[in-house]
Amino acid sequence: MKKIISGVLLICFFNLIIGCSSSIRIDEPPIGESVVINLVDGSTREGVILKKEGTKLKYIDTQSHRPEDLDISKIKSIGYADKVYDLEGNVITDEKISDAKGMSKTLAYGFGGLVLGAAVGFGVGALMQSEDVAIGYPMAAFGIAGAIYFGIMGSNSDREDAIDDIRAERYEVSQAELKKRLEAEKKRLEEQKEKQEQLKKDLEKKEQE
Repeated sequence: MKKIISGVLLICFFNLIIGCSSSIRIDEPPIGESVVINLVDGSTREGVILKKEGTKLKYIDTQSHRPEDLDISKIKSIGYADKVYDLEGNVITDEKISDAKGMSKTLAYGFGGLVLGAAVGFGVGALMQSEDVAIGYPMAAFGIAGAIYFGIMGSNSDREDAIDDIRAERYEVSQAELKKRLEAEKKRLEEQKEKQEQLKKDLEKKEQE
């Protein structure tokens, strides 16, 4: 009986781990993810999902580098892209992500997984003590498994944070460059207008002579 209970606890623990994974649903698109959108007509689009508005999916297209709209009814499926993109549809390399990635959530999640796994292992060990199994073995096994799995979750979260930081930084730089270009164009037009006005005054003055 105790072996059966131990087995059930083991299965429940790993079901908890497996259950944390998720799949992409068209009606609930993963906001901010770099994806490949497969259309009903056989063509594909690639980019970053921004939001879903009614029957429309708004995303940053990697070809136009601009926000685009897609009718949900024209989408066959959505999958994760092999590359990561910023908010202008440009690639963010793994090297850039690694440089910006921290370790805070990796360590925090790993420690939490260690504690959770050890707690489950303690319960299993207590039930198996009559089987001459030292309680430390299941605690160590479950603790290590929990630390590894939740540590990976934390690492993925640190990676997402790094991607968000890079996107924000690039967007800020892009907006600053755009503002600079607009100001330069505005100055050019003002100078051109001043020259035209001066030319007009010179012509009027010449006609009066």
